[in-house]
Amino acid sequence: MVTLHIGIDDTDSKKAMCTTYVAAAIFDDLLKMGLTPMMRPQLVRLNPNCPYKTRGNAAVALRFRVDPKKLYLVKDVVLRRVSELAELECEGTEPGVVFYVSEEIPEELRNFSMAVVRRMVSVEDAFSVASIVGAELHALKGKRGVIGALAAVGMDRIARKTYELIAYRVRQNWGTFRRVDDSSVIRMDMVTRPWTFDNFDYETNETRITPHTPCPVLLGIRSLDPDVAFYAFSILRILEPIEKLLLFETNQATDLHIQEVKIAEIEENTSVSVEGVVADLPRVIPGGHVFFTLMDDTGTIQCTAFEPTKSFRNVVRSLRPGDRVRVYGGVKSKLGMHLTINLEKIRVISLAKFVRTSPPSCNVCGKKMESLGQSKGYRCPRCGNRLPEGLKTFVEEHRTLTPGIYEVPPSARRHLSKPLLFEELTTP
Repeated sequence: MVTLHIGIDDTDSKKAMCTTYVAAAIFDDLLKMGLTPMMRPQLVRLNPNCPYKTRGNAAVALRFRVDPKKLYLVKDVVLRRVSELAELECEGTEPGVVFYVSEEIPEELRNFSMAVVRRMVSVEDAFSVASIVGAELHALKGKRGVIGALAAVGMDRIARKTYELIAYRVRQNWGTFRRVDDSSVIRMDMVTRPWTFDNFDYETNETRITPHTPCPVLLGIRSLDPDVAFYAFSILRILEPIEKLLLFETNQATDLHIQEVKIAEIEENTSVSVEGVVADLPRVIPGGHVFFTLMDDTGTIQCTAFEPTKSFRNVVRSLRPGDRVRVYGGVKSKLGMHLTINLEKIRVISLAKFVRTSPPSCNVCGKKMESLGQSKGYRCPRCGNRLPEGLKTFVEEHRTLTPGIYEVPPSARRHLSKPLLFEELTTP
């Protein structure tokens, strides 16, 4: 018997199908053939900043013990099922399947997997690594899917792994409203957190275990423990039939995508952690997005808290020049020019004193005066008295922000971002 590693990616479109469903169907097929899985199916989240991703940018790996004489048959079953279920007619869908026969995953392949999670990797890189390690690549339409499929095969060891229990809908319900009782989701969350996480967003009053696209997934419960995932599922009140249920081992909520860098080292379409000093006052633009400039000894970069991050923006608005912070987030270019860190978390390390200038009070009637413009002095709105610019007052701002780490709400959190909720597991 040999170990066959199977990687699958890019079988879905933005509106339909799910690569985990394709993998779940194949997993059932291989079990029915009498094959023995070497480990749980793996759901591997890849670079969340990839411009070619459909939704969550996930690939899947299956690992089975196989009789060498049946390898050809097993591969044929896998390829046929992928061809049957993949959204081949949709533009941008480029399914990739990888077969790799080995008792051990080589370091070259593990390093490739980490690269695909953290940065952009080319099709040529994938074929080069596959050639070195002896992996068999199948590109069913276009070639981009082989990158994620090969990366999934290489991700056999996930540090601080988590789990996701996924329930799939019967086919006739695909595309219809998902019938899961919200109150039962809240009850499940209260009973099982922090061992399960991102079940419900209490700020937006939104269930997070059910997707919003017409894909085969009914719900997914993210957990730190397999048994707790099944227990959490038992608490839910589900009002529609389920086709199948499968538990995946995942790299979700591990911060595996984050690289600690200096500003001068930042590249587009990566996820970074950078420490620096706030260089200017935060700015709010139409739409509610908040921006500020971060500076270290190598340069400056813009950081952004977008409207979907909700109350997290209050933290960013409270920053002042001189505050020392560490920011975490994905790097994109704004209008193809300036790199911007889209914030996922921020650690406020220390606060600076901040002094605001204020118009003086009128020396005639005591009313607070109004500025006439830069260097033009002040005028009293009540009596019309004027005073020169040099009489402005200086007031130190009382800072309400406190040092600590802050995160976006569950509705804005990326799959790979580690929730602060996990701190409860290590805090006495």
